[in-house]
Amino acid sequence: MGNKLYSIIFFDNSISKMFKTIDLIQNTYSNVFIFNQEKEFFDFIEHETSDIIFLNLDLFPNDAILITKEIKLRNLNSKPFIVIYSDKQDDFAQEIAFNSGADSFINFHLKPGVMILFLKNLLRRRVKIKAGGGKEVVLDDEQFLIFNKGVPIQLPRKEFKVFELLYNTPDKFFSKTEIAGLIWQDESVANKRTIDVHIYNIRQFFGKRIIQSQKGKGYRINKKVIG
Repeated sequence: MGNKLYSIIFFDNSISKMFKTIDLIQNTYSNVFIFNQEKEFFDFIEHETSDIIFLNLDLFPNDAILITKEIKLRNLNSKPFIVIYSDKQDDFAQEIAFNSGADSFINFHLKPGVMILFLKNLLRRRVKIKAGGGKEVVLDDEQFLIFNKGVPIQLPRKEFKVFELLYNTPDKFFSKTEIAGLIWQDESVANKRTIDVHIYNIRQFFGKRIIQSQKGKGYRINKKVIG
């Protein structure tokens, strides 16, 4: 598959810091588009196919969180991967990015070589999604993809890991402490709302009945729902 098949979009008010990264990506892939104005960006993605969209977290006047939500509301036919990038490394920035609907959050955007490897990995995911029809439930723990009766669903890494844990042990209820220890390697996470948020987001994809909850026991997958 030639690089010309892929459309890679960057939306950043000032791309100057990323010059070396952008230059290498443009030398590797044919269709790389750069926008610094919101209207031009949305006009393009509404009418053209987009495979991957990169958004600077600190876009102005609307930041990447609001832009991501707007992309999701527009329900584009091409269903692009949305990657938010920032120098910020705190968990809160990543959490709000994923909760807005972004597929990935990165802080290595100023490293051209790493970005090329990252892009190649994302584009392999696009191929897997397009080739996923007709399969039963398949968990791809390398790409964080779930094929449910031929329909590909991509979850953020931690949500995928929670789903995978419950799905692979369908008869067991997992307490928040067990989930925190197994997925985060930190049982103190059970005292925060983090696990509740991840369960909520999984239910948004599969419906409320996908995960059963029982007071005093925790959470269990409902395989009757997913098939």
